[in-house]
Amino acid sequence: MRAVVVTVALIGVLASPLALTGEGTTKLSTFEAFEKEKAAILKDMSGETVYSEISHKDAELVRAALDRMSVKLTGVENAGSLDQVKLVSLYNEQNLVNAILTMAESDSRQVCRRRGRLGTNFKTTTCETVAERRERQAADRLAIDKILKSDIKHPIGPAVIGARR
Repeated sequence: MRAVVVTVALIGVLASPLALTGEGTTKLSTFEAFEKEKAAILKDMSGETVYSEISHKDAELVRAALDRMSVKLTGVENAGSLDQVKLVSLYNEQNLVNAILTMAESDSRQVCRRRGRLGTNFKTTTCETVAERRERQAADRLAIDKILKSDIKHPIGPAVIGARR
């Protein structure tokens, strides 16, 4: 959801040089409005909630793309004054940022489950992020596959029972 807001906000920044403040309408340049959005994104990335599952590599890609966007918007009063090449480049950078942040946000979503514990009627609540859950499930699958594919011969079976007589 936040990435959609970021997309709309960045498109708004590129399309209009006006932004609302508490005292009314204040004219901002495209660059100033973008820098406000950039600061909000970087703040969310440094926090522990919105983009908590973003990888270091992806965070660096987002920071670099935002910096490239800042350079392209420096001194620009209106996005309409940009030439087609810069506008397309800016749009591509924006899509990169949105794609990474959308994935990081969805991976950071908390999922809680109530389940009964074995041997008791008490229920416990466990919460984990979508990314943590995916990693745990993959590790569980690997552990089960390793057990099933192991060469350990089980000592119980018809051959063992017959050999004891």
